[in-house]
Amino acid sequence: MKIHLLSVVTCLCLLFMLDACTSTAPITRARNKVAIHAISEMNDLMVNNWKQFVLIRGADTTRNPVLLFLHGGPGASGTPLMRTYNKDLEQDFTVVYWDQRGAGKSYSKEIDTATLKVKQLIADANYLIDYLRQRFHQEKIFVIGHSWGSRLGMYLVKAYPEKIKGYIGIGQEVAAYEGELRSYQFTLEKAKATNNKAALKDLAEMGEPQSGQVQSMYKTGFWGTVQQKEWLLKLGGERYNRTSYTDWLFQMLWSDEYSLSDMVNWVRASAATAGKMIEDPDFNGFDLRKDIPAVQLPVYFISGLHDYNTPWPLVKQYYEQLQAPKKEFFLFEQSGHSVLFEEPGKFNDLVVRLFLDHND
Repeated sequence: MKIHLLSVVTCLCLLFMLDACTSTAPITRARNKVAIHAISEMNDLMVNNWKQFVLIRGADTTRNPVLLFLHGGPGASGTPLMRTYNKDLEQDFTVVYWDQRGAGKSYSKEIDTATLKVKQLIADANYLIDYLRQRFHQEKIFVIGHSWGSRLGMYLVKAYPEKIKGYIGIGQEVAAYEGELRSYQFTLEKAKATNNKAALKDLAEMGEPQSGQVQSMYKTGFWGTVQQKEWLLKLGGERYNRTSYTDWLFQMLWSDEYSLSDMVNWVRASAATAGKMIEDPDFNGFDLRKDIPAVQLPVYFISGLHDYNTPWPLVKQYYEQLQAPKKEFFLFEQSGHSVLFEEPGKFNDLVVRLFLDHND
């Protein structure tokens, strides 16, 4: 009994320590030199009347360009995973990890849910871009968007081309209805090929998408969308050679910058913010092929061959139609929807090549 009690107390103490201690490690080396002008700070920045978590890390703020990550979701911060898989970029860029309004460490149950709208997040991102430009004395910055963040990124590219040097979209969202239709059809084909009766039953009940309105896209409503994505993951259309997110969840639990309570908030935010965002008319029915047929700055799209969350053939189609001063499309063969986490070394190297070879 004493041993059992001691074990419980030890575990509770360990959990408390893990929960209480969040920090970001200093950057001491820049390549093979002492990092004199490095930055490693985590702050809560007041952005348009709401406190938002911003982590900034880089080996040389005097020489390196600023790179802003826009995570997916909405509401699902990518900060812990980006710090695990994409930290090498901190040697070549001043990397800004931002938990968007209502996401991750920027979430609180006290948030005014009326502000969880597309236009508000665009305004927040623009505020942050201006803050970074002024603070680091750079006329323009680089932007990378993943999943929902890729759509937010394209909205910024359209609205503020004078502030952005170059843009990369990963798992690029293109068109609400057609993207979901292709995703559903892929899932159905895989279910038939494997004779997965449970999947076939669920897919038959929900039916194929009827519109680009998330709440009523399927006969079974919003939960039809959730269920379809669950089957997509299990049937190989979300990740390469993986059918769950267990490994990523464990990685997130060991994040220096996130405590256990932060992770609880991460889960709450992912559900609560997405649930409110889909009520926004601006979140639904989008089609970038019509809404943003041309841009004024270099744009690059990176997709995974196994991505049928935001189906890569649709991204390729949009890339071919898009008018831009410079554009490229890359297909990673051992990735699904999250290239930056599935093939991080290859991805990080490509970002350096695309952005640091960039010339205005």
